[in-house]
Amino acid sequence: MSKSDPIRDRYFDAVDRADKAGDWLFYLSAVMSLASLMVEKAAYPIAYTCVQIVFAASVVALFAVGLVNRLYLTPRAEDKRRQDFFSSAYGVGLSGTDKTDGYYNNNQQPGTRRMAAQLFENSHFSKTVARRMLKGERIKVVVYAVVWMICVLYRETDIGAVVAASQVVFSEQILSKWLRLEWLRDRFERTYNDMSRLFHSNSAAKEFEVMTLDSLGIYEAAKANGGVTLSKRLFEQMNSELSREWGQMRAQLKL
Repeated sequence: MSKSDPIRDRYFDAVDRADKAGDWLFYLSAVMSLASLMVEKAAYPIAYTCVQIVFAASVVALFAVGLVNRLYLTPRAEDKRRQDFFSSAYGVGLSGTDKTDGYYNNNQQPGTRRMAAQLFENSHFSKTVARRMLKGERIKVVVYAVVWMICVLYRETDIGAVVAASQVVFSEQILSKWLRLEWLRDRFERTYNDMSRLFHSNSAAKEFEVMTLDSLGIYEAAKANGGVTLSKRLFEQMNSELSREWGQMRAQLKL
């Protein structure tokens, strides 16, 4: 249903680019770590020095990219998304020119109920995209884990190679990212289920407002703590299907 999302184009695309740069730098540093074990310093001093320089540079660059992304690019993007969320929910102009068109889809009047409907829609999309992302992440973790186990169990493997493989598997880009995405998907599903129960119940206005704010806090905290940006490619692939599902839910609940 989304017709225009300048926030994604102006802010979250920068986060995606930083994520991809971090991934490339991580794999480069992993390769250089293994190469440093294979190149003998005495036999190939120049090659050894070059490998060490590239390895050190990639580690420093990875640290810098990760820091900029986590402390500047991601918070900036999330701030803009949150401003647009509240602007749409309450009919105020917090987001300035960074205003989405057709990103939130319900017929509720500005206020808490409209905000709850937006959160319901967001969690529906987020949980499904996160679930689809996990298919690839789980396969990747299994492959790396198998390789790591082979390195550990094979007695002829050099201890340095085992350490290098362990650094790769237990890094933020592999095991940590998978676990954070699993946790994030669970929190998104919790928010979706809570909002579904809320709209199917006959809660009093005050109770409805408190439960909405509680669920919104859980949803936003999950995004901040998870530190995983949902895939734009998968969102675009699934947008039509998810929008159709949301339209059916809207009609059923008269949203």
